[in-house]
Order: sequence, then structure tokens, then C-alpha cells
Amino acid sequence: MDLYLRIAPELYLKRLIVGGLERVFEVSRNFRNEGLSPRHNPEFTMLELYEAQADYRRMMEIVERMLELCAREVNGTTKVHFRGKDYDLVAPFRRVAYADLFREVTGFELHPLDEGKLVAKAREKGFAFDPKALKNEAALWKLADGVLEACITDELEGPVFLTDYPVAISPLAKKKPGSDWLTERFEVYVAGMELGNAFSELNDPAEQARRFEEQVATKDPEAPGEVDWDYVQALEFGMPPAGGLGVGIDRLVMVLTGQDSIRDVLLFPAMKPQHQESEKAVAPAQ
Repeated sequence: MDLYLRIAPELYLKRLIVGGLERVFEVSRNFRNEGLSPRHNPEFTMLELYEAQADYRRMMEIVERMLELCAREVNGTTKVHFRGKDYDLVAPFRRVAYADLFREVTGFELHPLDEGKLVAKAREKGFAFDPKALKNEAALWKLADGVLEACITDELEGPVFLTDYPVAISPLAKKKPGSDWLTERFEVYVAGMELGNAFSELNDPAEQARRFEEQVATKDPEAPGEVDWDYVQALEFGMPPAGGLGVGIDRLVMVLTGQDSIRDVLLFPAMKPQHQESEKAVAPAQ
């Protein structure tokens, strides 16, 4: 039978919350063939945890306590030196709203999206994209997120929480009360590098099914190719309000030990092939 490597343990661990476990975590190996860079490796280590009757504010508290404790245990202080600068991982961390930062770095509002201004900014930042593909609203939001990511290195030196992400790029997150386009989601950054992602979990099965179907309809190669109806069915049995968190362990180790590249904290990092023959040989393994 066909077997697959997993990109994340998320939907499995949340099934355990549905099954009655109130708190669950796993340190897992994940696999995403998304290229190589100083911060990306196809195989990486992730900590994921979920807690019933919690939300993304509780996840912020956990991140702050965890990073502060790790820094003290590794270095004897909350201060770390990473990529030529000093950072203090002492709580509390600064909080910045996604929409506010987008306005600050682009000069225009995130909502409603102005396609003309977004395309102009994307070209200014050197993005390669097919304008015809932007007729899909999901593609516009994805481009907007890419533009923000390309602009924020200096603004998110951190440690800082970037909060309240758009629904369009947060398919598993619960909406923020009083808003129809924002979610209770955050990412935590140090030195402009994302270390973790968290949100208040969406536990409405009908809403989750609708968002899954929208993802599939985009035909985005990075989106799921089919709806995970087994997960939707699990939600129908009833998932309590919950918060979830994922932290990239390799990136955290980079920060704690002052290593510039993810290759320096992995025993067997993926490397680009030196010869065409090698490329053919390693392709199936990736």
C-alpha cells in the first residue's frame, strides 16, 4: 500500500483532544519538500502541543515561558547572540497586529485588499508571479502574505508576537470575535525569523469543511488536494475550545546557540547535489 511522510502531526493530535485528552504534545520529525535555505531543511523537528479550554493567549504565555527557560538552561541567561545582534528572551514579548504591520511596511491597508497596489509592491520586491492567477482571491492573500514576509525582517527583530492573521491564510484558526476576516492566530519571531505558529483552534465542523473546500478549489500546489473529511467528522463528535502551538526546534536551537544556518544544527542536513547524476539519484528520497 502507499504510505506517506507527514508534513505535520496537527490533525492527528487534535483528534486526541476530540477523544478526551485535555493536553497533548509531540516532538516529531516533519517532511516538507520546500527547498533549501539557511532556515529551511526538507526534514525538520517540530514541537506541537494542544490544550483544551485554552486559546492563543494561553499559547503566548507558554511560548514566553518556554523560550525564557530554554535560554536560561542553555546559556545561563535570557540573553542570546544571534546573527551579529543581541536579543533578550525575557517575558513578556512585544505584540504587533498583522494588519497594522502590513500598513506600516507597505503604505496601504490590508483590508480590503487593493490588487493594483499589492501587485506594484510585489514587483518592487522582485516577486515572480502570474497576474492571471490573481483572479483567485486566495492567491491575492497568499501574495500579500509573501510581500509582508519580504518586508518585515527589520521590523520583527523580536522577540515579538505577530498577531491576528487573516482568515484567508489561516484555514484552521478560529475567527477573532467581532471580525469576519481576522483570526486568533500568532507567529513568534526572533531576528526576523519565525520560530513558532499558534492559534485558537477552529472547532466548528461546518466552517472547517467550508474552508477545506475553498483550499482545494484554489488548486494551489501547496494546498491540500482533497478535503480531510475524517478530520471534519472528528470535529462533528465535538472538540472543546482549544489552543494549539507549533515551535520549530531546529530554528530555536539556532537562536540559542548562535548558529546562522539550520545546517549547523542538523547532523545530516539535505545538501544541493554537486552533479546532475547526483540530483537524479537523490530526487526520489526527497
